Amino acid sequence: MRFHLPFLLGCILGGLLAVAWAAPLVAQTRPDFSGTWAATSDAPAGIAAAPSPILGPRFALQLEGDTLTVTRLIREQSIATTLQLDGSRTGFKVPGRMCEGDSEFFETVAWEGTALALTGVGRIPPGGGQLIQGSAKRLLRLENSDSLIVEATITQRGETRTVATVYKRSADPLPAPRDNGVAGVSATIAQVTWISGFWSGPNGNITVEERWTPSASGAILGLGRVLRGNLMASYEFLCIAERGGSLVYTAMPDGRTTPTHFTLTGISATSATFENPAHDFPKLVRYTLKDDGTLETMIGGAVGQRSLTFTLKRVE
Repeated sequence: MRFHLPFLLGCILGGLLAVAWAAPLVAQTRPDFSGTWAATSDAPAGIAAAPSPILGPRFALQLEGDTLTVTRLIREQSIATTLQLDGSRTGFKVPGRMCEGDSEFFETVAWEGTALALTGVGRIPPGGGQLIQGSAKRLLRLENSDSLIVEATITQRGETRTVATVYKRSADPLPAPRDNGVAGVSATIAQVTWISGFWSGPNGNITVEERWTPSASGAILGLGRVLRGNLMASYEFLCIAERGGSLVYTAMPDGRTTPTHFTLTGISATSATFENPAHDFPKLVRYTLKDDGTLETMIGGAVGQRSLTFTLKRVE
């Protein structure tokens, strides 16, 4: 079969035009979800509003190539997770409550037409353990450039139904993760369980006491008090919890609702040091299990400031 040159050129040009037109069409079917989104009380037509915002009050998305980065507010912290758009599973740490260790969650994300399916597929609870399988699918679709609808299925009183949250584009950035400027050393709560127990010791005319629970949910809880005779001079709630692959010591003197956090900076088989250089006093807290079985507690401030050391005996 013989083809004339104009015919061949026409075929080639037609193929190039087809490719050129196909690329914009593909791009149009994959909208860009990037931006910061804030929940509203609205509901899309035909779908009930979710009892609470499905992805929290605010979150951010960054769609780039074959990945989606989701930044969420979890316990007043920004947590960013980058997932592959091929539906593969990605794990990420989620901070627990103040005196609870981190959990690990697993999610997948994949395109469903012009929507994104973000699915939670399991979690490992605080303190570790077996993976708890699950399937919590959230379907994200753009209604327009400034409106994002997130749908989910919930079961209440034995009835399963679809609900949705309408999010609007926001110019307000998410807050940065909380950071006291100290990099924590790697550790787990199992490495400080020697603190658990009831400890007491005299110091002049006062008695210092600390009571620490056994570990559970990646944390141990403590209560400290100072007695003058039978009168309580002061008290504080304490805890040590797994956080970000390290340990965080939290103190609430006199039960204050605004706690102070100290990050683990040194650990051995019988000693743990926590620091927060931004705090006025103390800036350092150290626990040491001595060879004679006593527990030495030390708090210190800036260079030149006097440190305070107490020696406590285990109370059976």
